[in-house]
Amino acid sequence: MSTVTEDPIRDVVHHVCQTQFSDLPEAAVAAVQRAIIDTVGAGIAGTSSTMSKMVVEMAESAGGRPDARLWGGRVRVPLAEAAYANAVTARCLELDDVHEGSPDLGLGFGGHVSVMIIPAVLAAAEASAEPVSGADVITAIAIGSDLVPRIRMAAGTSGRFGWEGPTIGPFGVAAAVGKLWKFDVSTMANAMGAAYSQCCGNVQGTVDGAWDVWLNAGLGARGGMVAANLARHGHRGTSAPLLGVSGLYNLYFGGEFHPEALLGGLGSRFEGANLSVKIYSSCRYTHNAIYATGELAHHNGIAVDEIEEIWVGTSTSGLKMVAVDSEGNMKCRPDSISAAQFSLPFVVAVGLKYGQVFPDNLTEQMLRDPEVLALAEKVVVEVAAGKDELNATQGYPPDDIRITTRDGQVTSGCIPFTKGHPLNPVTFDELVAKFDHCCEISERPPAEDARLRFLESVRQLAVATDCRDLVAGLFT
Repeated sequence: MSTVTEDPIRDVVHHVCQTQFSDLPEAAVAAVQRAIIDTVGAGIAGTSSTMSKMVVEMAESAGGRPDARLWGGRVRVPLAEAAYANAVTARCLELDDVHEGSPDLGLGFGGHVSVMIIPAVLAAAEASAEPVSGADVITAIAIGSDLVPRIRMAAGTSGRFGWEGPTIGPFGVAAAVGKLWKFDVSTMANAMGAAYSQCCGNVQGTVDGAWDVWLNAGLGARGGMVAANLARHGHRGTSAPLLGVSGLYNLYFGGEFHPEALLGGLGSRFEGANLSVKIYSSCRYTHNAIYATGELAHHNGIAVDEIEEIWVGTSTSGLKMVAVDSEGNMKCRPDSISAAQFSLPFVVAVGLKYGQVFPDNLTEQMLRDPEVLALAEKVVVEVAAGKDELNATQGYPPDDIRITTRDGQVTSGCIPFTKGHPLNPVTFDELVAKFDHCCEISERPPAEDARLRFLESVRQLAVATDCRDLVAGLFT
C-alpha cells in the first residue's frame, strides 16, 4: 500500500467546483436527459414492487421534515430518506441503466450509476427554497454520473471483485448534490471526505438473487446525501479518502490504482455518455444472451419448439453471476422473481418464448410455465475463450451463441453490442416507449397530461428556469 502527500481527490474537487454547464459536451447533456427519463420510468414501474413498498413505508413512518416527495405518492420526507427510498424503487425491478465501460480507457465498467445520482439530485432540487435551473440540474447529474465510473474504473481489475458501482456511489452523489448546492472548494473537499466514510455495498445479493442487491443503490444515494449535508453544516472530512494509507484504493482495492482512469480527460469526457439503457428487467450480465439468441432465432426462422440446445459462451464472471449456483449447477428453475432476474437460462427462455423480459411477463406464474422451464433446461452456459480478457477491458463481453435444432442444424453468432448500448442505442421514441411501458405496469400510473408534461420538460430542461417540481408533477 502507498501513502501520498497530495490525494488525487484535490483534482476531482477542483474539477467539480469549476465545471459549468457551458463546459458540458452535447453528448453529456443528451445523456443526462436520457437518464432522467429512464431512471424516473424505472422508479414509476418500481412503485408496484414489494421492495419499494417496504422502503417507502419505512421512510413515511420515520417522519421528519417534508423535503422531497417519495416517487409514486404524495408524501414528502427528509432528503436522505427520499434519496434512499427513490433509489431503491428505481433499482428493484432491474430496469435502471449501467455503465458499459469507457472505450477510451479499456478498464471495464462502472456499474449502476443514474439510479443513485438522479434520485438524490432531484430530491435536493425539489427541497430548495430558491428556484433551481435545469442547467444546474444537468451539470450536477453529469458530474456525479462521470465520477462514479471513473472512481471504480481506476481500481482496474480489483474494482470488479465483489464490489458494485454503488459501493463508491457516495462520492458521485456528494459531488452532484454539492454542485447543486454550489459548494466552494473547501466544503466540497469535506463532502468527499465524508463520502468515503459512507461507502458500502457488495455483489453477494447478485450471486444469490437476493433483495440485498437493490439496497446498494439506496445506500449509495443516502450516503452521498448525508455526506453533502454534513459538509454543508461544517463537517471536516478526511483529506486523503482515495490514496491515504487507509484510503479507498489501498483499503478496498489492494492498492491498485490507475490515475489515467480517474483523471484522464476530466472535464472534457463525461462517462455518463457511456451508459446503457436496459431493455430487459434482469441483470445486465443476461442481456446480451437474451438479445443475441432472440435475434439469431428471429432472423433464421427458428421456432422455439424446434430448439434442441442453446449454448452460451460467456466470461467467468458472467457464469458465476447469472448461470450457475454455488454448487456449479445451472440455474434453470428459479424459485422467485428476483432469482429469475439473475438466471440467464430462465430469462433467455422467457425472451425467446414471449419476445420480452419485463416485469409484466416476469411473474410468479411465469416461474411455473412448463414451456419456459423446458426451454431453460436446454440452455448450457460455459466460459468461452477470450471472454475473460474482454471482461477485463469492457465489462460486459458479448456472448457467443449457438442454437442447435432437433434436425441437427446449427446456427451460431455473436452480437457485439446489445440494444441499448451506446454503440447500439435506443432512439428517443424507443426510450419513451419504455417509459410508457413502465407507467402502464405501475399501480399508480401518472395521468397522460402529467406524463407528456414531464417528457417535454426534460426535453427543454437546459433552458428551464425552475425545475423543482420536475418529478413531483407526475405524482399529484
